Formats: sequence, structure tokens, C-alpha cells
Amino acid sequence: MDLKSIQELLKEDIQKVNDLIKVSLESHVELLSTINSYLFEEKGKQLRPLLSLTTAKACGATTPNTYICAAVVEIIHTATLLHDDVADNAPKRRGAETIQYKFSPASSVLTGDYWLAKAFFLLVEANDTQLMSFFTNAVEDLSEGELFQMQKAISLDTTEEDYINIISRKTSSLFISAIAGAAYCAGAPQRIIDEMRKYAYHLGIAFQIRDDIFDYTPEIKTGKNAGTDIKEKKITLPLICALKSCSLEEKGQMLSFIKESSSNEETLLSKTFNFVEKYSGVAHAQEILMKHSTKAIEALSCLVDSKYKNELVNIALYVGTRQE
Repeated sequence: MDLKSIQELLKEDIQKVNDLIKVSLESHVELLSTINSYLFEEKGKQLRPLLSLTTAKACGATTPNTYICAAVVEIIHTATLLHDDVADNAPKRRGAETIQYKFSPASSVLTGDYWLAKAFFLLVEANDTQLMSFFTNAVEDLSEGELFQMQKAISLDTTEEDYINIISRKTSSLFISAIAGAAYCAGAPQRIIDEMRKYAYHLGIAFQIRDDIFDYTPEIKTGKNAGTDIKEKKITLPLICALKSCSLEEKGQMLSFIKESSSNEETLLSKTFNFVEKYSGVAHAQEILMKHSTKAIEALSCLVDSKYKNELVNIALYVGTRQE
């Protein structure tokens, strides 16, 4: 399963969004223009703006603010990646050189700041405080989620509840902006907006769990180096599930080993991978993921049947099984 059908269905709409993004980010600064051109060439699947557009059509129709919503969510998402790559000192993202590696860490941070500023300028132009609130809440949640994860990387006591709290802020928050925001722009009643918020929440949780599963499955070639999270002492769901299945003594030994290991220690990856495999951590995480995918699909019962509702169902299934 992939996104090809929805990408083809919304080809003209996503082009309008990309045109809006490019116009909004124009700059007379040569370095910034060069970086922007590189980012436009390396754009990914654009899942979030696709979700905005599909939701709007499933809830009624697109409006001028729908395209602003879709553009803003992609701009903010890209800005957060530019900042993340500096924090992680990442040389590549999905196989392509990062801005911080290709240009400099400072240029990556400042470009991210510029993109964020332009996102909120677009929202100001939309002149809709309710629409703006979707995104201000998301940026607040994103920041708090990242900092809470950093806190837990020091204490190494992340529970499953902590983990869901972290990823709901880091990932679901922007999905909610993309989806509930688009439902609002389409003029949907509050009841529908609330259900689409549930869809977005569970979809975001499922998406991030799948991303974290990739960290423990090096055989899946995603362009992301497996083991990145554990090197940064981030305890994600596959490891949490494994730790819940072992004895208290083994749990203490494993956490002590992770805490005392350096990020470049070869045995850190091999021992952690073997531990997660021994206690079926990936399989248990996948089961939890599928429960969230199912809950996302159930929330769509509020919509009338249409090809766009079907695509939202397909996206929930895709998120749970994607290989990239």
C-alpha cells in the first residue's frame, strides 16, 4: 500500500499548495534562496498537506484557507526537521544530505526560523484566529514534546504513558492541525471537527510508532539509520514493550547498560536489538500501532461515504504498514 492514488487524485490541488509555499518563501538573500531550492527538490511524500486536502474534500469542499492550512502544515513540518537535524547532528535525512551538513548548522537553524515566520505570516494573512490557534497549539506541543523526551533520555525511565504523551505532542499535534484545521476551513460542524481531531490523533500516534519500529528493523531500508534513537538514549515503544516482558532484574541490567554505554559503542546496538527481538518488542509495538490505526478509521464513521473518505481510510492503513 502507498500514497500514489491520493497523490494522483489531488495532483492539481497539491500543485497549488506547492506554488503557495514557494511564493511565500521567496527571498532576496542568495543563500536562503539556494537552500530553499534544495529543499523544494528534496521534498518528501507531503503526507500532511495531502491529509489537509483530502479532509477538506471529505468534509465538503476546499476553500482558499484550505490551501493556506495545507501549506502552513508543510512549512512548519519542514522547519521542525531543519531544527531536529541540528539537534541530532544528522548528516542525512531519508538518504539526502541535510542542510546542516551540506551548508552549516547555523544556516539550518536560521532557515527553519525563516520558514516558521513565513508560516505564521500566511496565517495572519488568512485573518482567522481559530485557524491560527490550531497551529500555535501545535508548535507549543512540538516544543514541549521534544523537551520532555530529552528529559526522559536523561532519567531513562520512560513509561508507555510517557511515550504516548511525547509522540502525541511531537507528531499527533501537527496531524491535528492539518486535519481538524482543514475540516474547520471546509465549514464542517463542530461534531465533525471533533471526530476528525480523534482521527488525526490516532493517525499521528500510529505514524510515529511505525517510525520508531524502523529504528529496530535495519532490514527495512528507509533511508534512516537504524539505532539512532537508542544512541541518543531515547526509549521508544519497541524497547518499552520488551522491558515490560522481561524480569525486573533483566530490566535493571538493560537500562544500566544503556545508561553507561557511549553512543558510538558497537555493542549498544547489537545488545539492544537482540534484547528487543528476544522479547518481541517490535511485534508488540506493531499490535499497539494497529489499535490506533483502527481507532483512526472508526472516527471516520462521522463522514458521508465518498472517495475522499475512502482515501482517509487507506491512509490510516498505509501508516500502519508503510515501508518508508
